[in-house]
Amino acid sequence: MSKNRNLLFVPALFFIFTLLSGCGSNDADTAAQGTQGKPALDMALPKSLTGGAQSAEKPGKLLKTNASGIEGPCAFVGNNDEDPFVNGYRMTRFMVSAVATWTCIGDVLINMADFVPHDGAIYETENDTQSPDYDAEAPTHYSVTDDSDVQTTIRLYYAYDRSAPPAPGTVPQFYISWETGAEGHVKGRLIIDGAGTNPDDRDPEDPTMIRMDFSETDAEKIADMVLRFDEGNHWAEGFRIRVRKDLNANPLRQVFLARGRLEMKAQFLPTPGISEIPTVQMYTVSDRLGQGAAIAEFQDLSLPLLLNFLGGNHLGNYLFTKNDRYFFEDDSDWDWIQKTISTATYRGGRTTPAAGGSWIPFNPSLDMIISALNLDSDYFTGTKCADVNDDCTDLLNAVFVDGFAEQEPNQGADPGDWRSTAIANPVYLETIYPNGQNWDGAFDFIFNP
Repeated sequence: MSKNRNLLFVPALFFIFTLLSGCGSNDADTAAQGTQGKPALDMALPKSLTGGAQSAEKPGKLLKTNASGIEGPCAFVGNNDEDPFVNGYRMTRFMVSAVATWTCIGDVLINMADFVPHDGAIYETENDTQSPDYDAEAPTHYSVTDDSDVQTTIRLYYAYDRSAPPAPGTVPQFYISWETGAEGHVKGRLIIDGAGTNPDDRDPEDPTMIRMDFSETDAEKIADMVLRFDEGNHWAEGFRIRVRKDLNANPLRQVFLARGRLEMKAQFLPTPGISEIPTVQMYTVSDRLGQGAAIAEFQDLSLPLLLNFLGGNHLGNYLFTKNDRYFFEDDSDWDWIQKTISTATYRGGRTTPAAGGSWIPFNPSLDMIISALNLDSDYFTGTKCADVNDDCTDLLNAVFVDGFAEQEPNQGADPGDWRSTAIANPVYLETIYPNGQNWDGAFDFIFNP
């Protein structure tokens, strides 16, 4: 898959990083500590997984309020305009940096609650819609309530004039609620109305609703985030990332497990003869320092292989499932890269001539492709990837094995350590939906522990 095609992922998901630019930090050597019974969402994710905290030219404005005055970067290096699926490390950084950002913002809000009234009244922030310095990306009002002795809720409101503030009971655009039990266990939920926080400056492909459920016990910390897209995004239905930290694990074995699932509406590249809907699944493990392994599995993905547009040379359209395994060190360098096409079928469209092609200009024929890719001499004939629905797994494996469209080639060897065991039988997320079936109730601004 080409870099340009893969970058279709980035604009639609980039929103979560530009929206959540509050404050916080992330360091593998600094464990999150709650104070005075407050939860701390930070998982101390290693920098090799997030890319580290990203400094900003200007401070984030998410929590620019009279009471808090809290500013600073909550963005991570995973937030950059690159192809996240070139390899398993980039995919991991892209996934995990999102969770690092969310948990950072959650901690900012939870700590802010110490400095504002908990009376449920709706207060103005410094962000006045009538001011020349008005920032549509910052809230105009906020409120905090104590729902019980152990549960607190914060609500942020955007784009309200001071002459017409939100009334009690008005649905906020940003919500976080958490409960801390007597045993110190924590449950909570954060919800963002992505369309409502800055409706005048959002891409139609951005997610419209965002939610993160978080919890902590004596044994584990979990952050489970989901993003919903609407009709403005023509190919993505929703995205889910779930990160678990084992609080009792050997720090030099599996400590973190991150799983992701991207549910699609259509192929990234609409292709004649292909109506299947793809699914992208992700599975990553890491130790405390950031050494780990990742799998990216693309199921039912289309791949048109146009060789020469002006010459009308098209090798055909293919439907395939691809499994990328990437073992990485704590400095992000690779240990082992193994990309495998498990299934591939031909779906028509081939116009490549049998012979008489050229490399320069690039307009190869089938005999040249057979030679270059070390395929059987009778490939593209009989039942060997010749007719529609024929098996073309050997062809696509040969295409990807040495690198294709700026992807890294297969290289290295299985290190045979704990990582090999940890990803031998991955259990992927089965659904993007919190209720397992649909979006019903997923983004209701309510939390009942």
